Amino acid sequence: MYQVHLFCFLASYSAAFVLELSRLWQSKKWLHWMSIVATMAGLTAQTWYLIARSAESQLPPLLSSYHDWLLVSAWLLITGYLLYVILNLKKAGSDSLGLFVLPVALLMVIGSSLLTTHVKSFAEGQQVVRMLHASSLSIGIVGVLIGFLISLMYLIQHRRLKKKHTLHRGFSLPPLSSLAKYNRWMVMLSMPMLTIGLVTGFVLIANSDKAENPFSWQDPIVIGFTVIWLAMVILFGWLLKSHSHSGREIALLNAWAFGFLIVTLLGLQFIVMLTGIPTQHG
Repeated sequence: MYQVHLFCFLASYSAAFVLELSRLWQSKKWLHWMSIVATMAGLTAQTWYLIARSAESQLPPLLSSYHDWLLVSAWLLITGYLLYVILNLKKAGSDSLGLFVLPVALLMVIGSSLLTTHVKSFAEGQQVVRMLHASSLSIGIVGVLIGFLISLMYLIQHRRLKKKHTLHRGFSLPPLSSLAKYNRWMVMLSMPMLTIGLVTGFVLIANSDKAENPFSWQDPIVIGFTVIWLAMVILFGWLLKSHSHSGREIALLNAWAFGFLIVTLLGLQFIVMLTGIPTQHG
């Protein structure tokens, strides 16, 4: 278990992505299944890696460090992709979802290598709340990410049908009706998870006096995420208010929501890095 390194699953996901790309030139189903096997091998190695990290820190991966938190998020993304493949075995050999999911997972794994592996300290009795905080945010953000990828697929498929273009050989996407349904599900999943993450974050701030590095209401990441949450509330309310919205409108809004989330969080991190403003979310 301790011999599994980050490079092991990074290489597996890279191989899976190359195999998916090769299908654009050779439309062979066996290339897709080889890609799935490589993805499963990567997920297995990543699981062992996270277990080893957890055993070393004596904490769940979501609580041990930001490095592990991002890897857990990548793990959720890959797991969701493989579950889709398993649940759609008859059609999965033709769908090109791997071309969208695998590069994002690779970026998350690479990004995790740039984050601290230092174990954060926290006040006694906060572990349950922090676990709920970290897990709900991870699920919520991954849900928004998956919604963004589905939105991209929907917009590509919508444009193709509108212009009556044929897709590249070896490249195919689920029907618009399925993509619209999945997109709505992701919004419905993300909003409650982000809400739980925000509320538990407020609880941690209110009860962090005993921690080595107390949380602060002035933390720029807390302020920025609250703004993101308000934007997601507006989107969620818009979806619940009426079912007459077109799938394209939902796809565009979901894409903008994710873009806003990424730009805000990365922008805040960049500002924190340049200014040295203290934050518990570095």
